[in-house]
Amino acid sequence: MTDWALLILIRQSVDSPALMVLFDRYRPILLHLQQQYFIPGHDSEDWEQEALLVFCRATLTFSPRRSPNFGAFYRLILSHRVFDLIRQSQAQKRQAVGPEVSLEDHREYLADTVPDHRLAVREQLEIKDALRVFPGRLSRVEKAVFAGLMRGETPAEIEAQEQMNRQQVTAAVHRCQVKLRELLAE
Repeated sequence: MTDWALLILIRQSVDSPALMVLFDRYRPILLHLQQQYFIPGHDSEDWEQEALLVFCRATLTFSPRRSPNFGAFYRLILSHRVFDLIRQSQAQKRQAVGPEVSLEDHREYLADTVPDHRLAVREQLEIKDALRVFPGRLSRVEKAVFAGLMRGETPAEIEAQEQMNRQQVTAAVHRCQVKLRELLAE
């Protein structure tokens, strides 16, 4: 029987044995797509079931006026279904695993575990303010050593430039650290 004669029998009754005869005739399309694409979670039975559902829809919607070749029409519809299933499986990977959680109910936990970039900006502003005020709390020696450190100079370079010994520079660096910690703790 021709494809068109089988299609007429199928359209009269979807339970017609003509459906499986025509489906078996076009099974190579299914096998080709099955070799070409991988759908996560689908085994050969799932492929067969999807292909049969698409095939039933194709037999009912095929119009020889729009497309003279039923095989090309079926291949196109089945390919689109395969692409949809692949996209759907990819979308499921991006969905949340557990139940939805209210952020308001878990505010304290989130405050401890999730970085709040607004706080980082606030801290940066506080540090900038502290660095602006900080030199006023330093002695002349500490200011010179701190200014050298801020310029990226090594303690040895500061010693030579400020005409100090290693012990004076080290002590000034230590005092600067203590005073800076105190200022930041305020």
